[in-house]
Amino acid sequence: MKWQKNGLIMLLVLCIGLLSACSSGSQGGGASSDGASSPQAQEAEGSGQPKNVKLVFWNTSYPTIDANNKTKRKEDFYIYKAIKRYEEANPGITIDIQDIPDGTNAMTKFQTAGIAKNGPDITNLWSGSYTLDLKQYLQPLDQYLKQEQIDALTGWNAATENFADNGTIYGVPDGSDGTIGILYNKELFADAGIDPEKLDLNNAKQFMDMLQKIKDKGFTPIGMGDDGDFVYFLDYWFAQMVGTAGINDITNGKMKFNNPELLNVVQQYVQLYKNGFVTNDQPQTQFYNGKVALIFGGFGYIKDARAALGDKLGMMKIPDFSESALVHNGGVGGSGADFVVSKSSEHPEEALKFIMFLLSEEEQIARFKDGYGKLLNVKNVDVSKLTDDPLIVQQQQWANEESTIFWPDNIYPSELSSYISSLNSLVIKQQLSAEDFLSKLDQKRDEIIAQK
Repeated sequence: MKWQKNGLIMLLVLCIGLLSACSSGSQGGGASSDGASSPQAQEAEGSGQPKNVKLVFWNTSYPTIDANNKTKRKEDFYIYKAIKRYEEANPGITIDIQDIPDGTNAMTKFQTAGIAKNGPDITNLWSGSYTLDLKQYLQPLDQYLKQEQIDALTGWNAATENFADNGTIYGVPDGSDGTIGILYNKELFADAGIDPEKLDLNNAKQFMDMLQKIKDKGFTPIGMGDDGDFVYFLDYWFAQMVGTAGINDITNGKMKFNNPELLNVVQQYVQLYKNGFVTNDQPQTQFYNGKVALIFGGFGYIKDARAALGDKLGMMKIPDFSESALVHNGGVGGSGADFVVSKSSEHPEEALKFIMFLLSEEEQIARFKDGYGKLLNVKNVDVSKLTDDPLIVQQQQWANEESTIFWPDNIYPSELSSYISSLNSLVIKQQLSAEDFLSKLDQKRDEIIAQK
């Protein structure tokens, strides 16, 4: 009888276990793609109640202050309206938005929080090396992302290990910066006898010939920033001469900055200054006031430039440096920022769900209409239905062209990018020769590699 009693006990335990499994399995939600769930989600299972989760969102990119309207309420800004929509559609989820400074300050703050393991659930960082340098504090997102989510957006290589098409994904690309080109004053070009529609500029000399015509009419051809617009202009000439693969080789120490192609680029770039084609004195202001014929810029500049120049505003691609360039008729740009999830987050799946909501087609269109400073990186959206400005439509088209090269300064190690900008300010003042400039970049790059 003992074996019968033991058998009955075992049967009873088995039945209870099966009933328990069926009960817990009937409670939907809370489970991640690999079966894991946050503690709060586990508490909610079996209760039939929505899980209560607070997501801390360090906001570095969405405007929450209007300098021209100090009385504008928080709830009237796009991001607060988006959060309200999300919370209403997802009972139990609360988004705690906290504004922090953008750029390098945000990355330093995030790294400090990562070391202490008390970072936010979500934030927005510069993409590329700026994000990947912090990967030890980031939650890899591959296990949570669905293929259809990846297929819906462009720019994933900006947040993927080694900038590859396939690999560990550490961030979700946030919109697009478009493609950096030339914004020009149609009236000043016409006075100089230049018709951009008929231009066929294939090398630096032809570009300089065009600039000379503008100078001969008494106008300054180009306005550049204090660092000589290395990121917008010179970096493109670098990238088109060596290709994206060459930029990666330079970054990894397989190719030198100081090579004949890039030395020629820097020498011709400096010649723009020697010829008196460039001013670094308030370039945008002078352009808007009709004192400068062109500046380098993209989507982010169009609104202010259009307000200043109206129909006199034109846009064209940056001329090729040489007929032998590996990339033609392009520019730098792409997804310069991404949303990330902290490795210390207790709610990675919930955090990613909120990110994908913000980057859905509906929300990207809503923020675009609200005046957000990025183009869409959702595929197959007709921007011409969202704006009447042909230059913005053209920017969206350029952004999706293969000739748009992902920001080289986001591929270089972040420390090297800062170093380049500081040295380039000496190059344009002719206080540092082109060859010494490139040699110093090689030296700095090698030091960074040696420290890894």
